[in-house]
Amino acid sequence: MNEISDSQSQYWDKVAGIKTFTHPLDLELLESYILKDSSIVDYGCGYGRLVDILNKEGYTCVIGYDTSLALIKRGNTSGVMNLKHLGDSGTMCEEDNSIDCILLFAVLTCIPNNKTQEKLIERLYPKLKPGGVIYVSDYYLQSQSVEVKQYYYLNEDRENYGVFTLPEGVTFRHHPRKWIMKLLADFQIEVEVNIEVSTMNGNKGEAFQLIGRKL
Repeated sequence: MNEISDSQSQYWDKVAGIKTFTHPLDLELLESYILKDSSIVDYGCGYGRLVDILNKEGYTCVIGYDTSLALIKRGNTSGVMNLKHLGDSGTMCEEDNSIDCILLFAVLTCIPNNKTQEKLIERLYPKLKPGGVIYVSDYYLQSQSVEVKQYYYLNEDRENYGVFTLPEGVTFRHHPRKWIMKLLADFQIEVEVNIEVSTMNGNKGEAFQLIGRKL
């Protein structure tokens, strides 16, 4: 898979009006790392759910990016401002060392390819200020889930496990914890918790949330 197909933006454009994203944002946790005027980017913002929450909480410098133009339009129609469409390169306009916090909520699960995940982190890391943080919410391999029986190795790569394809024609990924730690090796993990979530299709799932600080 190349980087554009990994984004699966055509799928997200198709379902933009019917999917609901649910991973909770722990505001108390976030407030222990950033200020109200901190520069925050929600990468893979969808229709701007988290951007809207932060705006209403008084954060003054929040922007969201997504590859799906239809999701961005949904957010704008709902009154969420500061949402931008990512081009094929996936590159944000912010300068290096300019962002205090990047939110990455249920984004890695949408990128089945190890190499594309690595490229994403390589692209985001320089944007953070020294000491800036990344707040990740995503999925490790599930112990109780219908997807467990459907996991496979992407392109038979034994290092790329946890991939599964839903009947609706979209491919997702759950992750061995070892892989996430490798992916975020340049960050100091400040805190990590496991939580129960509902997936966008209404299934129960186990998610992890962590804060990583740029070294």
